[in-house]
Amino acid sequence: QGTDYAIAYCNGTMSLTAAMFAIGLGEGDEIICPTKTYWASISQALNFGASAVFCNINDMLSMDPDDLERCISPRTKAIMVVHYYGYPCDMDRIMEIANKHHLYVIEDVSHAHGAMYKGRKVGTFGHVAAMSMMSWKVFAAGELGMFVTDDRKLYERAMAFGHYERNNGSFIQESAELKDYFHIALG
Repeated sequence: QGTDYAIAYCNGTMSLTAAMFAIGLGEGDEIICPTKTYWASISQALNFGASAVFCNINDMLSMDPDDLERCISPRTKAIMVVHYYGYPCDMDRIMEIANKHHLYVIEDVSHAHGAMYKGRKVGTFGHVAAMSMMSWKVFAAGELGMFVTDDRKLYERAMAFGHYERNNGSFIQESAELKDYFHIALG
């Protein structure tokens, strides 16, 4: 993928869950999702007490940047981008809006393995990406999910959420708040 960190999960839904946990999505937060998405983009947010706000899609079945700012409220924490059918979203405009409003961007790459946007792989633009690699995906590995990021702190939080043996004092470098939990883990 070309990112600094990657973590395998049992499926794509769990990798999306880890991404949401990594950014600190929680009670009362909102996550913006496109109207064309898989249920895992929404159901996992609900598990954290957050709610989904739906952004319209464009003719490429991607999140429409022209509708994105309408969806932002003071409770918005993140934008869940879904690169559907291998069509990359307009990541330049989406990242510009996210940066303007100080929002996290999670890229769902489940339907776009290997897709490129302006010469760069999708899943490398946002703060974190997650993907399914189940048997009928373009990059199939049976039943598998993958979490990727360049941010060490987000990586550590995702690791603490689902891989308890690595959640220990020698592994945790950036996430000081996790050092107190290494005996019990979070996932």
